[in-house]
Amino acid sequence: NRVERAVGLSRHQELTEADLFPESVAGDNGPQEFPSLAKAREQAERRQIIRALERASGQIGETAKLLRISRTTLWEKMSRLELGPKERSDS
Repeated sequence: NRVERAVGLSRHQELTEADLFPESVAGDNGPQEFPSLAKAREQAERRQIIRALERASGQIGETAKLLRISRTTLWEKMSRLELGPKERSDS
């Protein structure tokens, strides 16, 4: 769980965005370029699809049901996001 991990790894009393989303914040050299809305949406969509694939044990039909989209739409999104068998088999 992202929150539990952040609590365990945080160096502060209060959680920050950097604690919860370390991949979106640069290291000690300063903040990264702020991502566009399209890029942020793509990243969120990618994470959600991967979570659903894990929960559905890689089964595309079940994953599509969890996401409330058609199998065709899921395949199209996976292709666009370059999510292939590797992401499905990790579950």
